[in-house]
Amino acid sequence: MECNKTLATLITMAFTAAIGVLLLFVGCAVTFPGEKPGLLGYNWWGVFMILLYMMSPIPLGLARCCKSRDAFSSESLSILLDISYFLSACIVVSGFGLPLVLARQSVIQPAAGAMIAGANIFAFGTVYSYFVFFGHEDEWDWSSGNF
Repeated sequence: MECNKTLATLITMAFTAAIGVLLLFVGCAVTFPGEKPGLLGYNWWGVFMILLYMMSPIPLGLARCCKSRDAFSSESLSILLDISYFLSACIVVSGFGLPLVLARQSVIQPAAGAMIAGANIFAFGTVYSYFVFFGHEDEWDWSSGNF
């Protein structure tokens, strides 16, 4: 039963990530009638959002890795978790702010910025759901002897 739940969760996350990437590329590729073209006539500056999508889970993943080590006291672990939450929040806010700034400065078309912002909801939602569903600690460890 647990395997089916995990498989359904993975399929759902893959589907939402695919929708996010699709919206991102459609927002970059489509030119909308009645709007002046952006810088160089392209909306492809939004593709840089992929870098933010890849960077968003790094602070939380590193904090999760260090959380399992015995070298950290509870106070330093709390500080590490707070810093990782802050850095992840900065990346997500930058992800939503970048298309708005690009659209405001007429680098991309406003409709493309809106589609990229919609893609952000799906992409960052997928990263968040990964840490919600798979972020818990396993009961198994090396000292248990269960190989």
